[in-house]
Amino acid sequence: MTSSKRRNNLDLLDEGILRLENALAIFLLVAIVVDISLQIIFRYVLSYPLSWSSELATYMFAWLTLTGMAVAQREHAHIEVRFFSHLSPAMHAATIRIAWVASLFFFALLSVGGYAFFAGETIQSGPASGIPLWAVYSSLPVGAALGLYHVLRDLPRIIRSPQSARPDLDGGPSRHHG
Repeated sequence: MTSSKRRNNLDLLDEGILRLENALAIFLLVAIVVDISLQIIFRYVLSYPLSWSSELATYMFAWLTLTGMAVAQREHAHIEVRFFSHLSPAMHAATIRIAWVASLFFFALLSVGGYAFFAGETIQSGPASGIPLWAVYSSLPVGAALGLYHVLRDLPRIIRSPQSARPDLDGGPSRHHG
């Protein structure tokens, strides 16, 4: 396989993951708004509260949070403290590399721990909704794996030039537009 073809495959994979993450986040946000709106209508207008509504919203919020964490990693939107990076270009490069390594360890640990947590919940279900808890807890390893993917996709840029891995720092375009 040529380098160009491999690059095109990675671009296609990136685009597919970007679309999946964005679609999932939008769907979950809309579903949470609809769910909570229904709860308000049923509770305060019809005086018949839904027993499953808040549980479902909580489960969807867990998925939205962990999907959002991966999207934030993709877009380099996590908070940061630029205490040393302004001192010199070398210090700036070092802080970006340190942040990359910290992100790698965080997402790797969350992936492994999230999988262990998820794998132990195969028979329980939510008390009000009946949703299997494995479907909820799977948000941990899935969100962490997506975040880990984005960290690893930044590795070539980190090695070449840390500044190119952070498009907001050099004014260049992000690899994820569309």
